[in-house]
Amino acid sequence: MSDAAEPTFRGIPYGDLPRESVDWTHRAEHIRTRSARKGPQEFDVEPEWATEAALDPNALIGPGSSPTSVEVIGHSPSAPARDGKGAGRLLKVWLVPKDDPPSGHWWGASACDANDQDVAAYNDRGD
Repeated sequence: MSDAAEPTFRGIPYGDLPRESVDWTHRAEHIRTRSARKGPQEFDVEPEWATEAALDPNALIGPGSSPTSVEVIGHSPSAPARDGKGAGRLLKVWLVPKDDPPSGHWWGASACDANDQDVAAYNDRGD
């Protein structure tokens, strides 16, 4: 009996996807204004914070919300802490590759505060 194939994005295992840069040219205002669209409980994300999270070498990477995107749960050391004391926060970021196959350069599609389940997954992966 063979093991199931490792999940991939365009033939590349998620953990091996190169991540070198994220371009927020078309979506910076979208992530900066989450609370205006979704309510005051939402966290407005600066593109710099989302980029830090997306490029976190310890990030969790998996399927995105569409077949053309990936989801990254990563740490932004510059984002304000969830408890308001200091800095550092986990964010969930959706990326779309600029190239096919993915070369490491991505379009930022969206970003938000990581939820409790995301935080638990990030902290409990055992590395």
